[in-house]
This record gives sequence, structure tokens and C-alpha cells, in this order.
Amino acid sequence: MRFYASLARLAPRTSPQNRHAILRISRASLLSTLVALAAFATCFGEAHATVAMLQPARVAAANEPLQITLLYSADDAQALTVTVPPTIRVTVNGAEQSPQPLELQREPGVPDTLHLQPGQFRKVRYSTPWPQSARGEVRIDPVGFDASPALVAINRGPQQDAVAQAEQAESQASTPAQAAAMAAAVDGPAGDAMSPPGDSLSTTGRGVLSHVSYYEPMYFAVGHNGDTNARLQLSFKYRILMPDDLRSKAFLDNLYFAYTQTSIWDLSADSRPFRDTTYSPQLFYYVPDTGWHSPFFTRMGFAAGIAHESNGKAGTDSHSINMPFIRPTWEFGDLTGNHLTVSPKIYYYLGTSNNPDIADYRGYVDLLVKYGSPDGWQLATTLRKGTKHWYGSVDSQFTYPLARLLGSKWGGYIWVGYFNGYGEDLLDYNNRQHWMARIGYSIAR
Repeated sequence: MRFYASLARLAPRTSPQNRHAILRISRASLLSTLVALAAFATCFGEAHATVAMLQPARVAAANEPLQITLLYSADDAQALTVTVPPTIRVTVNGAEQSPQPLELQREPGVPDTLHLQPGQFRKVRYSTPWPQSARGEVRIDPVGFDASPALVAINRGPQQDAVAQAEQAESQASTPAQAAAMAAAVDGPAGDAMSPPGDSLSTTGRGVLSHVSYYEPMYFAVGHNGDTNARLQLSFKYRILMPDDLRSKAFLDNLYFAYTQTSIWDLSADSRPFRDTTYSPQLFYYVPDTGWHSPFFTRMGFAAGIAHESNGKAGTDSHSINMPFIRPTWEFGDLTGNHLTVSPKIYYYLGTSNNPDIADYRGYVDLLVKYGSPDGWQLATTLRKGTKHWYGSVDSQFTYPLARLLGSKWGGYIWVGYFNGYGEDLLDYNNRQHWMARIGYSIAR
């Protein structure tokens, strides 16, 4: 009341009607202020729960349910009561299947509300059967709650229970030695055959579209030596069948179709034509890890198949070859860090078109030597030696992640290439390219 008396003294000459109006306005303003202060105190004094989705095991048995674990924690200094929903929803994306919504049921015995003291947490599990259509690696996206997606490889093979149990034990291992032993039980001593840290032949691309991945490097680069030209390459491979057991070494389970297109673009000539383009479809068997072990190498991969190369031209400019090939690949050192890769591609010519002497300039072996790390710089060099004189070529490509130069929002790599010798394209397989250096951008390496 002293507050109102003070207001009355501030306006001694105001009429009684006006003084009553001022007091009514002041009471309303004071009430609004008190409500705002109460709301402010409530907002800053209220305890909030943190909800997180724990990462599920990377390998799951198809005959076991999909299980999602939510972690509720009281992070503030006050006790907390949390309402736990009876169901949660996620979507599952796998291979070429459209996203499939799933509803997971809360585990029995969990009450509808949890009472957490400051600093306490509680795990709540939800589960539902895997969809029958889910194959290979699938992505799990939460719906209605804030959590990161998760990737899980579904094993439908005869040993799915043993593999899933070994994977779960690995995730719960308390020491690095125990984790390494469990990893060997799942994948063999060479490491993770389910998702290798760097494909033996190229950059693997297992994801939502798990049949499709990168094959040879994909890049665009420009250089100048007398004239200005660009070199660009597109390449991918497609896994024809997705096996129930992703570790399978069976022939049909690891059969791939690949397509690579390499072009030389003349930027100095009138109308800037593509001087030559090489089209190369391939069909081959490929495993990144054969399971053969040795103290001399970390992992051995293997590929074998048939490749066709053609420049798609007619008349005397037409050149094409058919090559059955085998390609073993050995990797040395830590596959997650800097390591050496040696991969000879050995082939034979079944048929040639307007280039019967191509072996004189190209030979029968492409020797690929790479050194670098999956998340750092890498130098890859392909060497060829023709059967006559000193004919052959050197093709070197240096790549470095743009994310390390410009920040994490950037993808791909800066690409620097050097070529010297014969056979950069089919049209000029018997013409010497003294040297050409280019710089550009690479999507995959």
C-alpha cells in the first residue's frame, strides 16, 4: 500500500477520479510484472531432461529385433520427472527400397514416468522386428525426436547369430586388446571386412544406395602445355546381388558391373571439342579382403573379369580392345592411417580394332602404387611398360581433402595430375605425350 500512497503523493493536484484511474493502471502493471518475473524464474529454475539415442551395434542378426536405446538424463541441479512414450517411430532406408516407417514398442517393466535425481540417467529400450525387405546396410532415421541417424548392416546368413554376438561383445570390450580380438572374430585379423577403411581398388561408397559405389577416381582437371585441355573421368560400380551375409566370398554375391568414361577436352581449338573419349564397361568378381593372411601385408583383395574399351569413333579413328584381367591388391600398414597399396592389373588382348600393335605401347600390366591415408593426402601412380623400346607411361595423381583446407562443409579433394608417355587416350595410343600437368577437383579417388 505504501507504493500506491507514493503514487497518490506524486499527483497531489490530480482529481479524485484521475487518482483512482492511475492506481488501477499501476495495479495492473504490477500484476503483469509479477507474472513475468514468475515465468522468468520458472524457465530458469525448471529442470530439463536430455534425451539421446545410443548407437546400435553395427551388425545385427535379421532374426533378432531392431532395438533402439534412448538415454534419459537429468542434467540440471533439480530432481526431474520424465514422461516416457510407449512407442517411438523411425524410418528404415536400405538399398533401393523406399523409406519404410516402423513403430517400436517400449520394453516391459518400464513405468510411464521416470523420477530422476540430479545427475541420474536411465536407459529405455524399444524394439520391433526387422522388415523382411531390409538387406545389407540400412540407415535408421529417428522421427519426432532429435537424434542422429544410425547405420546398421543386417546379416541374414547362417552364422548371423554368432556374428551379431561377436559384434556386441566387441562394442562392450573394456580394453583395446579385447576389442581387437573381438574384431578378429567378426572380420578376421585383417580388420573390418564389412566396411573396409578404404576400398582396395577405389573409394567405397556403401550407404543408402548400397549397391552403387565409386570405382575408379572421378575428377575434372585443366592443364596447359602448348595448348590448353581438360581431362575428366566418371566411374562407378554396381553390386548386382546383395548377399544375406556381407562377408560372403561366393561368386554371385560379389559380382559387379562397372562403367568408366574418360575424356580429353581440347579447350584451345575452335568450338572446344572433346578430342577423344574412352568408354569402358566391365564385368568382374571382386572382394576387398580375401581372408588370406601373412606377416608381410595387412590385407589382400582380388578382382577378375573382362573389360571393354572403345573410343566410340568410326573409320580410321575407331579404336577398341577387349581385355580379360586379374587384379590382386596388397595393402601394407595401418589401413586407417598412412599405408601403402600395390595393385597390378594383368590383362590380355582378345580383340583389337585398328590398333593391333597396342601392346607395343601399353604392355600387359598396369601397376598401381598408392600411399596415403583415407582422411589425408594420397599419391597414386599407375605405371605401364610397352613390349618394345621404352614405350610406356607414367600417370600420377595427388589428392588432398578440401575439408582440411577450407573447413568441414567442403567435400571432395583438390586434384593434381601428371602424365608422361603413350596412351592417355585410345586415339593417340601410339603418339608420345611428353608431359602434361593439370589441377582440378575430385569427387572420389
